[in-house]
Amino acid sequence: MPYVDMPVHDAPEAAFVVYTVLMALVSIGFLAWWALSAQRRQEPVLPLLLLGGAVAGLVEPFLDNVVLFWWPPEQQTELFEAFGRTIPLFVPIGYAWFCGGLLYFAARLYDRGAGAGHVWLLFAAVAVVDFVAIGLTTWLGIAGFFGGAPMRIAGFPLWWAAIDGVDVILGGAVVWFLTPVLRGRRRLYLVLVPPVMIGMAGGGIGWPISTALNSGWSTPAKWAAAAVTIGLGLSIVHLVAQVVARSNRLQEASGAGGSSRWDQLVAKRQL
Repeated sequence: MPYVDMPVHDAPEAAFVVYTVLMALVSIGFLAWWALSAQRRQEPVLPLLLLGGAVAGLVEPFLDNVVLFWWPPEQQTELFEAFGRTIPLFVPIGYAWFCGGLLYFAARLYDRGAGAGHVWLLFAAVAVVDFVAIGLTTWLGIAGFFGGAPMRIAGFPLWWAAIDGVDVILGGAVVWFLTPVLRGRRRLYLVLVPPVMIGMAGGGIGWPISTALNSGWSTPAKWAAAAVTIGLGLSIVHLVAQVVARSNRLQEASGAGGSSRWDQLVAKRQL
């Protein structure tokens, strides 16, 4: 299998500091929102998912290798090195809100009677957030894709939005399903959801483009593989949208439209 050498770039330290602060502010904002809400203080779901999101940052070196993403090898904000990648401090901080916090809000959206259109709007919103968050690393010169990644707009490959979108959309559905049935100490299992979901999305959705990038395929073949990855992602989003919409329609038809699925399961002692 052809090996693509990672380009070596110097680390713009000021940019690393700025991006780290930005990621920290967003994660702190998620936690502050939860802490200031009396309703949320009684259920530690969001903090557990934020923790799980931070743990998901450990998956970053694996993803970097399969989709060909570079980091400067020498950094002042280095957290750890693995798989030939030097991972900066802001990775787990950013993963906390993206791979953890966004799953929580997706689950809450589903629980409040979302239809298929709402799920697709959420997917579009995640794609925009992803474009800004990942694109900013390229624009600041602190990281980037290499190896001829296709479908790039301002340095951001569109197929990556499909991977991260599935992470949030499908991960939110998993949280939506698990939260009512995990009570007490069993809620700690929610910490596992973010790292598992980003790993599944990166492998299950990203394998076509990853195979193309790491196999020396031609540019047209890479574009075709990227299209397959996007198609897989859209298929999963469609599936989740249909399941969520159908579940909420059945709930409304049963006369339980005034209470959420979480409340119903607790009331029925389906724990």
